[in-house]
Amino acid sequence: MKRWLEPAKTVLLNLLVLASFCLTAMLWSNQPKFQFIEPAQYTESKPVQEKQLVQLVTPESVVFHYGGDRHTKAVATDGPYSMVVKEMSKWIFLDFSPYMLSNDKWGEIAREKMGLEVRFKSTVPLSIVGRLVTFRDEYDTRIKGIDRLWLYYEEDEDLVYALFLSAEEGQMMRSRTSISPKDLRESYLATGNQMPEQIMKVIKPERNYSAVEGAFPVWSTFYLPKNQMRMQQFRYSYETISNEQLIEGYFLDPTLVRQIMERDKTVIFTDGSRSIQLRSEQQAFTFTDPAYQQRAQEQSDEEKVQGAVNFINKHLGWLDDYHFERMKKSYNEKDLITFRQYLGSYPLFSQGDKPIDSIQITSEAGQVVTLSRSLLSLDKYIGNKESYVMSGPELYQYIRDKKLGNTDQITNAFLAYQTKVGDRYVDLTPIWVVVMANQADLYISAAANQRGGGAHGLE
Repeated sequence: MKRWLEPAKTVLLNLLVLASFCLTAMLWSNQPKFQFIEPAQYTESKPVQEKQLVQLVTPESVVFHYGGDRHTKAVATDGPYSMVVKEMSKWIFLDFSPYMLSNDKWGEIAREKMGLEVRFKSTVPLSIVGRLVTFRDEYDTRIKGIDRLWLYYEEDEDLVYALFLSAEEGQMMRSRTSISPKDLRESYLATGNQMPEQIMKVIKPERNYSAVEGAFPVWSTFYLPKNQMRMQQFRYSYETISNEQLIEGYFLDPTLVRQIMERDKTVIFTDGSRSIQLRSEQQAFTFTDPAYQQRAQEQSDEEKVQGAVNFINKHLGWLDDYHFERMKKSYNEKDLITFRQYLGSYPLFSQGDKPIDSIQITSEAGQVVTLSRSLLSLDKYIGNKESYVMSGPELYQYIRDKKLGNTDQITNAFLAYQTKVGDRYVDLTPIWVVVMANQADLYISAAANQRGGGAHGLE
């Protein structure tokens, strides 16, 4: 027996070695199937209504100047406005130069010369304006943005000039244009001739800027209707953004999101980095992303606004009709970018604790840090009622009669809709928004008594 024990061990050992070789060969020839994991990305809410930058930066109004202190105005729902805005892509500007006007020359251009004024809601970066028109030459880079583009006819030279104006910066420059005097008279001014007549109000600069300081005197103007106007009051139903839409739209991986309930009933969704603060009583939320990405170079104002547009495009979209309103610096040097909601040609301003009027973004180095917007969006039209709104003279008299403020301190006044959220509906009521120099803005019901506007009150 002992004689066969050693050969048996040898055979067994050989079998084990052979099995080991076979298993090794099998492992070598059969690689496991790896599954590649895609990097986490924001999940876009469906459907998403995207917009391009040029769709969001549009003129607030177009004012037609006929000389003799006669002016008319068209807004986005008027045919003359649409015609002028469409024609803007054909306008060419060249030979830019800084320009300075005396008060007498300002008065001559504003009240006596034929012209056309394209007005924006606030200062728009000049590079964005360059997307709406054509700049043939280099312009003065000291001017970062404009709030008005004013075309006027210089009779002595038989030329149409353009003034690029920034009341905020106290800056202006002038250029020649490709627009012929004939086109100005027979096309643009002719089409605006039947629009409602306006009273021009002028706010002269508190001091005369000097050329040494790099700024010139710039008149700020606004316009009020001479007579009462018809305006609709609307009622709409609304839709509410769900928690699921918020989580899918703003977080990298929805499965990592947890919900926190604060003592004041505020709901917070967070994945440990980004968060959404949900204020149910206000039907609004604030998204926060504290992560900071260092960028190699400073961004232009256009790039900052474009970044904000891209962010909204990818996260829930626009849902309603919005337009770029302004960009300004915050106390800590971050960029505050506001998009205002519109119905037709009128901006929306909220009443009460349920805002449904704007999207506000704070960005740093082009990256969105916070975003605030309403959970509500207008849905179906329910009904409307037509009414008359106060003329400019009546508005001024009303402010005086009610002792609401000094009318000499008014720097702007415009019609808008005030939103009031009810039980499953939103009422949109016409109001006058009156901007005062030394006090808070006034929000005044625009309803008139339909007896016609008198020619008093604006002196």
